[in-house]
Amino acid sequence: MDTVTAPGGARVRRPGRPGPRRPARTPAAAAAAAALLLAATAACTATRTAPAARTTASRAPSTAAASPARPAASPRELCVRLVAHWTHRVLDGGPHSHLDYQEMGLSGGQYEILRAAVAAGRAVAPRRGPAAAHDAATREVERGCAERYRHGTPTGGPWQ
Repeated sequence: MDTVTAPGGARVRRPGRPGPRRPARTPAAAAAAAALLLAATAACTATRTAPAARTTASRAPSTAAASPARPAASPRELCVRLVAHWTHRVLDGGPHSHLDYQEMGLSGGQYEILRAAVAAGRAVAPRRGPAAAHDAATREVERGCAERYRHGTPTGGPWQ
């Protein structure tokens, strides 16, 4: 580090050489940057305000849109996936096994299914092992979610 004399006579330590210098900006470079920014802004505005002005080539489906989409899962299927995931985490006793139902993203009714499934899994585990416990718990989750969503989405409030 260099030392320099500051106004007033004090010696001040100055760090070594600064990093690489940026090249000096020229009027041509500034004009090119401004033109690029203006063109990008105009393109964004044009696609937002005048969709009819788009060409047919821009309406062609992309490769992502051309691939077959997965059908949306039913509420029952989502219940089974979510509750089974947390049921297995609780049975395994992992680091996130002691969360409350809201931290797990479950409703009160889904949490009741989880509690029944964990009880079913824990009843089987000492006799037949962890794999059988997971199977029993999964069957209980599927049964509980099928019962809960037999008439579509349950009613009774957002956390029921």
